[in-house]
Amino acid sequence: MKIKIDNENELYNPFDKFEETLSEDLISYINNKLEITSIKEKEDIEILSAKKIDESKFKKCFKKYCDEQLILIKRQQKINRTKQIGMLIVGIVFIIFSLLLTDKINIIVLEIISTIGSFSIWESANSWLLQSKAIKFNKLKAMKLKNSEIKFENL
Repeated sequence: MKIKIDNENELYNPFDKFEETLSEDLISYINNKLEITSIKEKEDIEILSAKKIDESKFKKCFKKYCDEQLILIKRQQKINRTKQIGMLIVGIVFIIFSLLLTDKINIIVLEIISTIGSFSIWESANSWLLQSKAIKFNKLKAMKLKNSEIKFENL
């Protein structure tokens, strides 16, 4: 992936006076490029600039960004797992509750309780089947980015 810049400041967020945060435009560009490449292919980043760039500063900032993304993804995985377990437990409790009250309450109320239980179990399964896979894919992209080689070239 080639990134052409006119000025080193384009690499960093303009609101960060210490230039320790990547620019949103750069992050967006990189993520868009990652979307169209295979997750299995190694992705090198080549920064083309007419002026000299502080390579160590950029690499440090880039590594910090990748590490932060992996931390966020880890949090998402934990939240997703907690949600899955919670919804599964709620579903099981409602199903058991509906079985225990089969002959004791109105059939309509019983069906509502059973439906809530089934829906909760379905939500847990949906989260496990779909959302977990999306989060895992994002983690693979972040790892790919972290392992990419960064090269600099003067124009």
